[in-house]
Amino acid sequence: MKDLFPGHFKESEGKLREVWDTSLFVFDANILLNLYRYSDTTRKEFLRILEKIKDRVWLPHRAADEYLNNRLSVIDQQERSYDETKKSIQSLRSDLENARQHPFVSNRTMSKVNKVFDELCEELDKNRSVHTNRISNDEIKLSVSEIFENRVGQPYDKEKLVELIADGEERYKQKIPPGFKDGAKSGDSDIFAEKCRKYGDLIVWTQVIDQAAASGKGVVLVTDDKKEDWWEKFKGKTVGPRPELVKEFKDRANNTFHMYQADRFLELARENLDEQVSDEIVEEIREVRRRDKLAQKRMIEMELIKRRKNDMSHLFQELERSKSRMMAYEEERRMLQQRMKELESVRTDMRHHQEHLLREGIDNPDFEPFMDHYTALSEEYSKVRSNLEDSSMRCNEIQLHMMELEKEVAHRMKIIEQDNPADS
Repeated sequence: MKDLFPGHFKESEGKLREVWDTSLFVFDANILLNLYRYSDTTRKEFLRILEKIKDRVWLPHRAADEYLNNRLSVIDQQERSYDETKKSIQSLRSDLENARQHPFVSNRTMSKVNKVFDELCEELDKNRSVHTNRISNDEIKLSVSEIFENRVGQPYDKEKLVELIADGEERYKQKIPPGFKDGAKSGDSDIFAEKCRKYGDLIVWTQVIDQAAASGKGVVLVTDDKKEDWWEKFKGKTVGPRPELVKEFKDRANNTFHMYQADRFLELARENLDEQVSDEIVEEIREVRRRDKLAQKRMIEMELIKRRKNDMSHLFQELERSKSRMMAYEEERRMLQQRMKELESVRTDMRHHQEHLLREGIDNPDFEPFMDHYTALSEEYSKVRSNLEDSSMRCNEIQLHMMELEKEVAHRMKIIEQDNPADS
Protein backbone atom coordinates (compact mmCIF):
# COMPACT_ATOMS: atom_id res chain seq x y z
CA MET A 1 0.00 0.00 0.00
CA LYS A 2 2.85 2.39 0.81
CA ASP A 3 4.32 1.77 -2.65
CA LEU A 4 1.03 2.64 -4.32
CA PHE A 5 0.30 5.69 -2.13
CA PRO A 6 3.70 7.00 -1.00
CA GLY A 7 2.43 10.53 -0.42
CA HIS A 8 0.08 9.39 2.35
CA PHE A 9 2.73 7.77 4.60
CA LYS A 10 5.52 9.32 6.64
CA GLU A 11 8.97 7.80 6.53
CA SER A 12 10.79 6.48 9.59
CA GLU A 13 13.23 8.63 11.57
CA GLY A 14 16.13 6.60 10.14
CA LYS A 15 14.98 7.24 6.61
CA LEU A 16 14.59 10.95 7.28
CA ARG A 17 18.14 11.12 8.64
CA GLU A 18 19.35 9.39 5.50
CA VAL A 19 17.50 12.01 3.44
CA TRP A 20 19.57 14.77 5.04
CA ASP A 21 22.76 12.84 4.34
CA THR A 22 22.15 12.01 0.68
CA SER A 23 19.45 14.19 -0.93
CA LEU A 24 19.72 17.29 -3.08
CA PHE A 25 18.51 20.46 -1.37
CA VAL A 26 16.55 22.44 -3.93
CA PHE A 27 15.42 26.02 -3.27
CA ASP A 28 12.57 27.97 -4.78
CA ALA A 29 12.93 31.65 -5.77
CA ASN A 30 10.80 32.84 -2.83
CA ILE A 31 13.35 31.43 -0.35
CA LEU A 32 16.11 33.55 -1.87
CA LEU A 33 13.88 36.62 -2.14
CA ASN A 34 12.92 36.32 1.53
CA LEU A 35 16.58 36.80 2.44
CA TYR A 36 15.97 40.51 1.74
CA ARG A 37 13.10 40.52 4.27
CA TYR A 38 15.06 38.95 7.14
CA SER A 39 17.10 40.74 9.75
CA ASP A 40 20.88 40.66 9.29
CA THR A 41 21.23 38.00 12.00
CA THR A 42 18.65 35.65 10.54
CA ARG A 43 19.92 36.10 6.98
CA LYS A 44 23.52 35.35 7.99
CA GLU A 45 22.37 32.23 9.87
CA PHE A 46 20.35 31.00 6.90
CA LEU A 47 23.25 31.57 4.49
CA ARG A 48 25.59 29.79 6.92
CA ILE A 49 23.39 26.68 6.81
CA LEU A 50 23.35 26.80 3.00
CA GLU A 51 27.13 27.16 2.99
CA LYS A 52 27.46 24.01 5.09
CA ILE A 53 25.47 21.92 2.58
CA LYS A 54 26.59 23.76 -0.58
CA ASP A 55 27.98 20.55 -2.15
CA ARG A 56 24.36 19.26 -2.31
CA VAL A 57 22.37 22.42 -3.00
CA TRP A 58 20.79 22.99 -6.40
CA LEU A 59 18.74 25.75 -7.99
CA PRO A 60 16.32 25.16 -10.90
CA HIS A 61 17.06 27.54 -13.75
CA ARG A 62 13.51 28.90 -13.62
CA ALA A 63 13.86 29.64 -9.88
CA ALA A 64 17.17 31.44 -10.45
CA ASP A 65 15.58 33.47 -13.25
CA GLU A 66 12.60 34.45 -11.06
CA TYR A 67 14.93 35.41 -8.20
CA LEU A 68 17.04 37.71 -10.37
CA ASN A 69 14.03 39.25 -12.11
CA ASN A 70 12.12 39.94 -8.87
CA ARG A 71 15.03 40.95 -6.64
CA LEU A 72 14.71 44.70 -7.29
CA SER A 73 10.96 44.62 -6.63
CA VAL A 74 11.52 43.03 -3.22
CA ILE A 75 14.23 45.59 -2.42
CA ASP A 76 11.78 48.32 -3.38
CA GLN A 77 9.16 46.78 -1.06
CA GLN A 78 11.59 46.97 1.84
CA GLU A 79 12.45 50.58 1.02
CA ARG A 80 8.77 51.49 0.96
CA SER A 81 8.22 49.83 4.34
CA TYR A 82 10.72 52.33 5.82
CA ASP A 83 8.96 55.22 4.07
CA GLU A 84 5.57 54.07 5.38
CA THR A 85 6.95 53.77 8.91
CA LYS A 86 8.32 57.32 8.72
CA LYS A 87 4.94 58.56 7.50
CA SER A 88 3.29 56.89 10.50
CA ILE A 89 5.76 58.55 12.84
CA GLN A 90 5.17 61.96 11.25
CA SER A 91 1.42 61.44 11.46
CA LEU A 92 1.66 60.55 15.16
CA ARG A 93 3.93 63.55 15.74
CA SER A 94 1.40 65.80 14.02
CA ASP A 95 -1.47 64.43 16.15
CA LEU A 96 0.47 64.98 19.38
CA GLU A 97 1.55 68.50 18.42
CA ASN A 98 -2.05 69.58 17.76
CA ALA A 99 -2.92 71.60 20.87
CA ARG A 100 -6.54 72.12 19.86
CA GLN A 101 -7.79 68.56 20.22
CA HIS A 102 -7.20 65.40 22.24
CA PRO A 103 -4.87 63.74 23.01
CA PHE A 104 -3.06 66.61 24.74
CA VAL A 105 0.67 66.32 25.51
CA SER A 106 2.70 68.82 27.51
CA ASN A 107 5.44 70.81 25.76
CA ARG A 108 8.03 69.26 28.06
CA THR A 109 6.98 65.70 27.16
CA MET A 110 6.59 66.63 23.49
CA SER A 111 10.15 67.88 23.40
CA LYS A 112 11.39 64.49 24.63
CA VAL A 113 9.12 62.66 22.16
CA ASN A 114 10.37 64.76 19.23
CA LYS A 115 13.94 63.89 20.13
CA VAL A 116 13.08 60.17 20.06
CA PHE A 117 11.16 60.60 16.81
CA ASP A 118 14.12 62.37 15.21
CA GLU A 119 16.45 59.57 16.27
CA LEU A 120 14.00 57.01 14.93
CA CYS A 121 13.71 58.73 11.55
CA GLU A 122 17.46 59.11 11.32
CA GLU A 123 18.00 55.40 11.98
CA LEU A 124 15.23 54.46 9.55
CA ASP A 125 16.87 56.57 6.83
CA LYS A 126 20.18 54.90 7.53
CA ASN A 127 18.71 51.40 7.34
CA ARG A 128 16.73 52.29 4.24
CA SER A 129 19.91 53.36 2.48
CA VAL A 130 21.28 49.83 3.00
CA HIS A 131 18.47 48.49 0.81
CA THR A 132 18.92 51.29 -1.71
CA ASN A 133 22.61 50.41 -2.08
CA ARG A 134 21.67 46.82 -2.87
CA ILE A 135 20.20 47.93 -6.18
CA SER A 136 23.71 48.28 -7.58
CA ASN A 137 25.89 46.66 -4.91
CA ASP A 138 24.01 43.64 -3.57
CA GLU A 139 25.98 41.57 -1.07
CA ILE A 140 23.06 39.12 -0.73
CA LYS A 141 23.09 38.38 -4.46
CA LEU A 142 26.85 37.88 -4.28
CA SER A 143 26.50 35.37 -1.40
CA VAL A 144 23.77 33.49 -3.25
CA SER A 145 25.84 33.34 -6.44
CA GLU A 146 28.84 31.95 -4.52
CA ILE A 147 26.80 29.26 -2.77
CA PHE A 148 25.10 28.16 -6.01
CA GLU A 149 28.17 28.45 -8.23
CA ASN A 150 27.93 25.58 -10.77
CA ARG A 151 24.79 24.43 -8.91
CA VAL A 152 22.15 25.97 -11.20
CA GLY A 153 20.27 23.92 -13.79
CA GLN A 154 20.32 24.60 -17.52
CA PRO A 155 17.36 26.38 -19.15
CA TYR A 156 14.83 24.54 -21.26
CA ASP A 157 14.84 25.38 -24.96
CA LYS A 158 11.75 26.95 -26.52
CA GLU A 159 10.53 23.66 -27.97
CA LYS A 160 10.51 22.07 -24.50
CA LEU A 161 8.74 25.09 -23.00
CA VAL A 162 6.05 25.02 -25.71
CA GLU A 163 5.52 21.34 -24.89
CA LEU A 164 5.29 22.14 -21.16
CA ILE A 165 2.75 24.93 -21.75
CA ALA A 166 0.54 22.56 -23.75
CA ASP A 167 0.85 19.94 -20.99
CA GLY A 168 0.20 22.61 -18.36
CA GLU A 169 -3.07 23.67 -19.95
CA GLU A 170 -4.41 20.14 -19.56
CA ARG A 171 -2.96 19.68 -16.06
CA TYR A 172 -4.53 22.93 -14.86
CA LYS A 173 -7.91 21.90 -16.25
CA GLN A 174 -7.65 18.64 -14.30
CA LYS A 175 -6.33 20.44 -11.15
CA ILE A 176 -3.10 18.43 -11.25
CA PRO A 177 -0.45 20.06 -9.02
CA PRO A 178 1.60 22.11 -8.99
CA GLY A 179 0.63 25.46 -10.50
CA PHE A 180 -3.09 25.13 -11.20
CA LYS A 181 -3.77 27.95 -8.72
CA ASP A 182 -2.04 30.20 -11.26
CA GLY A 183 -4.56 29.15 -13.90
CA ALA A 184 -6.30 32.52 -13.62
CA LYS A 185 -3.15 34.34 -14.74
CA SER A 186 -3.30 35.58 -18.32
CA GLY A 187 -1.32 33.51 -20.81
CA ASP A 188 -2.60 35.24 -23.94
CA SER A 189 0.37 37.57 -24.43
CA ASP A 190 2.26 37.49 -27.72
CA ILE A 191 5.47 37.71 -25.69
CA PHE A 192 6.64 34.15 -25.07
CA ALA A 193 8.24 34.97 -21.70
CA GLU A 194 4.86 36.30 -20.51
CA LYS A 195 3.14 33.07 -21.60
CA CYS A 196 5.62 31.09 -19.50
CA ARG A 197 4.79 33.06 -16.31
CA LYS A 198 1.48 31.23 -15.93
CA TYR A 199 3.34 27.91 -15.91
CA GLY A 200 6.33 28.96 -13.77
CA ASP A 201 5.60 26.47 -10.97
CA LEU A 202 5.21 23.60 -13.44
CA ILE A 203 8.50 24.52 -15.14
CA VAL A 204 10.29 24.53 -11.76
CA TRP A 205 8.69 21.21 -10.82
CA THR A 206 9.70 19.57 -14.10
CA GLN A 207 13.27 20.85 -13.81
CA VAL A 208 13.46 19.43 -10.26
CA ILE A 209 12.28 16.00 -11.43
CA ASP A 210 14.67 15.99 -14.38
CA GLN A 211 17.62 16.85 -12.11
CA ALA A 212 16.64 14.15 -9.61
CA ALA A 213 16.39 11.55 -12.38
CA ALA A 214 19.74 12.60 -13.84
CA SER A 215 21.56 12.60 -10.48
CA GLY A 216 19.83 9.56 -9.01
CA LYS A 217 19.21 11.47 -5.78
CA GLY A 218 16.13 12.25 -3.72
CA VAL A 219 15.11 15.86 -3.30
CA VAL A 220 14.30 18.15 -0.39
CA LEU A 221 12.49 21.13 -1.87
CA VAL A 222 12.49 24.25 0.31
CA THR A 223 9.76 26.71 -0.63
CA ASP A 224 7.66 29.36 1.07
CA ASP A 225 4.94 29.05 -1.54
CA LYS A 226 1.74 28.64 0.50
CA LYS A 227 -0.76 27.73 -2.22
CA GLU A 228 -2.82 24.56 -2.09
CA ASP A 229 -1.39 23.36 -5.40
CA TRP A 230 1.80 22.56 -3.45
CA TRP A 231 0.56 21.67 0.03
CA GLU A 232 -2.09 19.35 1.38
CA LYS A 233 -4.17 21.30 3.89
CA PHE A 234 -6.84 20.24 6.35
CA LYS A 235 -8.89 22.66 8.48
CA GLY A 236 -6.40 25.43 7.88
CA LYS A 237 -3.36 23.33 8.85
CA THR A 238 -0.60 22.27 6.46
CA VAL A 239 -0.26 18.47 6.51
CA GLY A 240 2.61 18.11 4.02
CA PRO A 241 3.33 18.16 0.30
CA ARG A 242 0.46 17.17 -1.98
CA PRO A 243 0.41 13.35 -2.22
CA GLU A 244 0.14 13.69 -6.01
CA LEU A 245 3.53 15.43 -6.06
CA VAL A 246 5.22 12.71 -4.00
CA LYS A 247 3.80 10.01 -6.27
CA GLU A 248 4.65 11.79 -9.52
CA PHE A 249 8.20 12.35 -8.27
CA LYS A 250 8.59 8.68 -7.38
CA ASP A 251 7.07 7.52 -10.68
CA ARG A 252 9.27 9.77 -12.82
CA ALA A 253 12.51 10.02 -10.80
CA ASN A 254 12.25 6.74 -8.86
CA ASN A 255 13.27 8.45 -5.65
CA THR A 256 12.00 10.20 -2.51
CA PHE A 257 10.61 13.73 -2.35
CA HIS A 258 10.31 15.94 0.72
CA MET A 259 9.21 19.54 0.96
CA TYR A 260 9.59 22.07 3.77
CA GLN A 261 9.02 25.74 4.40
CA ALA A 262 12.00 27.82 5.49
CA ASP A 263 11.33 27.64 9.25
CA ARG A 264 10.86 23.87 9.23
CA PHE A 265 13.98 23.49 7.10
CA LEU A 266 16.02 25.30 9.79
CA GLU A 267 14.47 23.25 12.59
CA LEU A 268 15.40 20.01 10.80
CA ALA A 269 18.85 21.38 10.01
CA ARG A 270 19.30 21.89 13.74
CA GLU A 271 18.33 18.27 14.36
CA ASN A 272 20.11 16.56 11.46
CA LEU A 273 23.17 18.74 10.88
CA ASP A 274 23.89 19.41 14.56
CA GLU A 275 23.63 23.13 13.95
CA GLN A 276 22.86 25.81 16.50
CA VAL A 277 19.76 27.62 15.22
CA SER A 278 17.98 29.78 17.78
CA ASP A 279 14.22 29.68 18.31
CA GLU A 280 14.17 33.46 17.77
CA ILE A 281 15.47 33.03 14.21
CA VAL A 282 12.90 30.35 13.42
CA GLU A 283 10.15 32.54 14.86
CA GLU A 284 11.30 35.55 12.81
CA ILE A 285 11.08 33.49 9.63
CA ARG A 286 7.56 32.44 10.58
CA GLU A 287 6.66 36.05 11.31
CA VAL A 288 7.96 37.15 7.89
CA ARG A 289 5.81 34.47 6.28
CA ARG A 290 2.78 35.57 8.32
CA ARG A 291 3.32 39.19 7.31
CA ASP A 292 3.74 38.14 3.70
CA LYS A 293 0.54 36.11 3.92
CA LEU A 294 -1.34 39.09 5.37
CA ALA A 295 0.13 41.37 2.70
CA GLN A 296 -0.92 38.98 -0.06
CA LYS A 297 -4.37 38.67 1.47
CA ARG A 298 -4.68 42.45 1.63
CA MET A 299 -3.41 42.73 -1.94
CA ILE A 300 -6.07 40.25 -3.09
CA GLU A 301 -8.69 42.21 -1.16
CA MET A 302 -7.50 45.47 -2.71
CA GLU A 303 -7.56 43.92 -6.18
CA LEU A 304 -11.09 42.69 -5.52
CA ILE A 305 -12.15 46.15 -4.33
CA LYS A 306 -10.48 47.74 -7.35
CA ARG A 307 -12.17 45.28 -9.70
CA ARG A 308 -15.53 45.95 -8.04
CA LYS A 309 -15.03 49.69 -8.32
CA ASN A 310 -14.09 49.35 -11.98
CA ASP A 311 -17.15 47.18 -12.61
CA MET A 312 -19.38 49.69 -10.82
CA SER A 313 -17.76 52.55 -12.72
CA HIS A 314 -18.44 50.81 -16.03
CA LEU A 315 -22.05 50.18 -15.00
CA PHE A 316 -22.56 53.83 -14.04
CA GLN A 317 -20.91 54.96 -17.27
CA GLU A 318 -23.22 52.69 -19.25
CA LEU A 319 -26.17 54.06 -17.31
CA GLU A 320 -25.11 57.62 -18.14
CA ARG A 321 -24.68 56.72 -21.82
CA SER A 322 -28.11 55.07 -21.81
CA LYS A 323 -29.66 58.13 -20.16
CA SER A 324 -28.05 60.37 -22.79
CA ARG A 325 -29.38 58.16 -25.60
CA MET A 326 -32.77 58.10 -23.91
CA MET A 327 -32.86 61.90 -23.73
CA ALA A 328 -31.80 62.13 -27.40
CA TYR A 329 -34.54 59.73 -28.49
CA GLU A 330 -37.13 61.52 -26.35
CA GLU A 331 -36.13 64.82 -27.97
CA GLU A 332 -36.31 63.15 -31.37
CA ARG A 333 -39.77 61.77 -30.54
CA ARG A 334 -40.93 65.21 -29.39
CA MET A 335 -39.76 66.78 -32.66
CA LEU A 336 -41.31 64.00 -34.75
CA GLN A 337 -44.61 64.26 -32.89
CA GLN A 338 -44.57 68.03 -33.41
CA ARG A 339 -43.86 67.56 -37.12
CA MET A 340 -46.68 65.01 -37.39
CA LYS A 341 -49.12 67.48 -35.85
CA GLU A 342 -47.98 70.16 -38.28
CA LEU A 343 -48.31 67.82 -41.26
CA GLU A 344 -51.70 66.56 -40.06
CA SER A 345 -52.95 70.12 -39.74
CA VAL A 346 -51.73 71.02 -43.24
CA ARG A 347 -53.17 67.86 -44.72
CA THR A 348 -56.55 68.57 -43.09
CA ASP A 349 -56.58 72.05 -44.62
CA MET A 350 -55.55 70.62 -47.98
CA ARG A 351 -58.33 68.03 -47.89
CA HIS A 352 -60.82 70.83 -47.40
CA HIS A 353 -59.24 72.74 -50.27
CA GLN A 354 -59.29 69.57 -52.40
CA GLU A 355 -63.04 69.31 -51.91
CA HIS A 356 -63.35 72.93 -52.99
CA LEU A 357 -61.30 72.32 -56.16
CA LEU A 358 -63.30 69.22 -56.99
CA ARG A 359 -66.54 71.22 -56.78
CA GLU A 360 -65.11 73.74 -59.24
CA GLY A 361 -64.25 71.01 -61.77
CA ILE A 362 -61.44 68.69 -62.66
CA ASP A 363 -60.09 71.02 -65.37
CA ASN A 364 -59.06 73.56 -62.78
CA PRO A 365 -55.35 74.37 -63.58
CA ASP A 366 -54.44 74.45 -59.85
CA PHE A 367 -55.63 70.91 -59.22
CA GLU A 368 -52.65 68.90 -60.50
CA PRO A 369 -49.91 70.95 -58.68
CA PHE A 370 -52.07 70.82 -55.59
CA MET A 371 -52.29 67.01 -55.74
CA ASP A 372 -48.53 66.69 -56.24
CA HIS A 373 -47.96 68.80 -53.13
CA TYR A 374 -50.55 66.78 -51.19
CA THR A 375 -48.86 63.51 -52.23
CA ALA A 376 -45.44 64.82 -51.13
CA LEU A 377 -46.85 65.84 -47.75
CA SER A 378 -48.49 62.43 -47.33
CA GLU A 379 -45.19 60.68 -48.08
CA GLU A 380 -43.40 62.86 -45.56
CA TYR A 381 -46.13 62.14 -43.03
CA SER A 382 -45.72 58.39 -43.54
CA LYS A 383 -41.94 58.68 -43.20
CA VAL A 384 -42.21 60.76 -40.01
CA ARG A 385 -44.71 58.30 -38.58
CA SER A 386 -42.40 55.36 -39.36
CA ASN A 387 -39.44 57.20 -37.77
CA LEU A 388 -41.55 57.93 -34.71
CA GLU A 389 -42.43 54.24 -34.34
CA ASP A 390 -38.74 53.29 -34.67
CA SER A 391 -37.74 55.93 -32.14
CA SER A 392 -40.42 54.75 -29.70
CA MET A 393 -39.22 51.17 -30.06
CA ARG A 394 -35.62 52.20 -29.37
CA CYS A 395 -36.80 54.18 -26.35
CA ASN A 396 -38.53 51.11 -24.97
CA GLU A 397 -35.42 49.00 -25.56
CA ILE A 398 -33.22 51.53 -23.74
CA GLN A 399 -35.71 51.71 -20.87
CA LEU A 400 -35.51 47.92 -20.46
CA HIS A 401 -31.70 48.06 -20.69
CA MET A 402 -31.57 50.77 -18.03
CA MET A 403 -33.82 48.72 -15.75
CA GLU A 404 -31.44 45.76 -16.11
CA LEU A 405 -28.43 48.00 -15.41
CA GLU A 406 -30.10 49.44 -12.31
CA LYS A 407 -30.93 45.94 -11.07
CA GLU A 408 -27.29 44.90 -11.60
CA VAL A 409 -26.03 47.99 -9.75
CA ALA A 410 -28.37 47.25 -6.82
CA HIS A 411 -27.25 43.60 -6.79
CA ARG A 412 -23.54 44.49 -6.75
CA MET A 413 -24.05 47.14 -4.11
CA LYS A 414 -25.78 44.58 -1.91
CA ILE A 415 -22.82 42.18 -2.30
CA ILE A 416 -20.33 44.93 -1.41
CA GLU A 417 -22.42 45.92 1.61
CA GLN A 418 -22.59 42.34 2.84
CA ASP A 419 -18.82 41.72 2.37
CA ASN A 420 -17.62 45.01 3.73
CA PRO A 421 -20.10 47.73 4.72
CA ALA A 422 -17.31 50.34 4.71
CA ASP A 423 -16.66 49.81 1.00
CA SER A 424 -20.26 50.50 0.12
